[in-house]
Amino acid sequence: MLDPTADKILQAAKEAFYTQGYRVSMVDIAKRAGVAKQTLYNHFDNKEALFAVVMQGCKAEAAAILQNQTLSIEVKMLQFAYALRHVAMTPSGIAGYRAMTAEAHHFPEVAASFYQQGAGVLHQQLASVLGQAHQQGLLCCESPTLAADMLFSMLTGFERSRLLLGVPQGDDGTDARVKPIVDAFLRAFIHQT
Repeated sequence: MLDPTADKILQAAKEAFYTQGYRVSMVDIAKRAGVAKQTLYNHFDNKEALFAVVMQGCKAEAAAILQNQTLSIEVKMLQFAYALRHVAMTPSGIAGYRAMTAEAHHFPEVAASFYQQGAGVLHQQLASVLGQAHQQGLLCCESPTLAADMLFSMLTGFERSRLLLGVPQGDDGTDARVKPIVDAFLRAFIHQT
């Protein structure tokens, strides 16, 4: 558990990265957090380290769900879907995605890290879970990587494109979509006996 100062810094950094992109200065982050610049550096060596911790926190809930061995595959997929959308499809998630894609060509190493520490690692973990479910006969999923691609796309895809462009949803567009998406995904891979 983080101390209160580190938590304030992380919250400020998350907001700053999401609204200003990776170009935000450590001075700006310290001001947002209400701490001295030296206090920020006492907790995080540099902006790269701070960014890495922010990314780790964003994916933590979804990763924990995938690692939970007590959940059925159906419950695990549903809880994972809600957690993923909570990170990716909320206003702050959309802002972060927009900021990072806008900066990707200026900071390719940071963009690669953003992917690897976020969606990339979740994708690998999801593919592993789907592969295990295939081996256990719970799903008929010969290409777990492709199946993980499909679920990520179903949960974000076109809807995220609309949100990135500021196009109104026209419907609920939030949690109401999750169960039908997961149900359709599981039907596509359910083991036929």
